[in-house]
Amino acid sequence: MRAVILAAGAGTRLKHLTKERPKCLVPLGGRPLLDHQLQALRGAGIDDIVVVVGFEAEQVRWHCGTDVTYVVNQEWETTNSIFSFYLAAEWIQGPRTLLFNCDILFDGRLLSRLVETETSVIAVDSQAERLAGEMNVITDAENVVQAIGKHLPAETTDAVSVQLASFNSQGADLVRSELERLVLQQVKDAFPTSAYGPLVEQRGLLAIEAGDLPWAEIDSVEDFQRAEKEVVPKLQCPSSNDRLQ
Repeated sequence: MRAVILAAGAGTRLKHLTKERPKCLVPLGGRPLLDHQLQALRGAGIDDIVVVVGFEAEQVRWHCGTDVTYVVNQEWETTNSIFSFYLAAEWIQGPRTLLFNCDILFDGRLLSRLVETETSVIAVDSQAERLAGEMNVITDAENVVQAIGKHLPAETTDAVSVQLASFNSQGADLVRSELERLVLQQVKDAFPTSAYGPLVEQRGLLAIEAGDLPWAEIDSVEDFQRAEKEVVPKLQCPSSNDRLQ
């Protein structure tokens, strides 16, 4: 099992919080955001971790050391996260690949839900308010994803994406091929979900509920403040007895 973490962005909307550090190293609850993800992964026995770096890459290298594999997005200033995802394409393969955005703070108990089914899955929150311009999701009665994207009218959607995904071998192959096709066509200013199209068309992407667990996307100072107060105190991580197989 492998995890790919996209951590190349500068996080300018966090203002003073990212003045001297990359977004993934902004501290929440006394620990960098990235450390929350790494602890959850390692607590679940997932040690094969790839981190895509860009802005202040050396800070991330110094912080994480040699325990992770690094991919460098030299074009982080002019590309979006789909290009970081593309640069990590050779690692998107095998029985199970997890994909995380570095700005997602999540409860470690969510990891088992991401890998307990044979299909590819994304975590969603059906309890959250759907807003225009957010990464919203449409599902059918069997929780199979019908559409995902920021372009979807909020009132037509069923959930908000938590932006954590898990691909089985077939799903990883489809996503990797679509990534390569899109970047070949110079589609670099987009989100990783743009590469999910073939997987969605084949009804191969299942939505799993995360709304009953604490989580937050840290995009703004307001997000940071809310997460510090309301989410961090509720987080749980897998114990050594909960290691995923």
